[in-house]
Amino acid sequence: MLVQERVDALQRKHSMLSALIEREESLPSTNDTYVRQLKRQKLMIKDILSGVRDDLLNDIRERQSERA
Repeated sequence: MLVQERVDALQRKHSMLSALIEREESLPSTNDTYVRQLKRQKLMIKDILSGVRDDLLNDIRERQSERA
């Protein structure tokens, strides 16, 4: 399933960014610019995931209404 593969990949990237952010913030000399960039990327992925999930739910609802 292509959509599920995309969701899985986005979730893995989201988790990876979380780990990078945690690691960077634990360093004594945190690079604030880099952390902000990572957080923006993480938020963008979250928004994309939300959109994909919304699209899937809409598709399911449309199919159910067509059957009724």
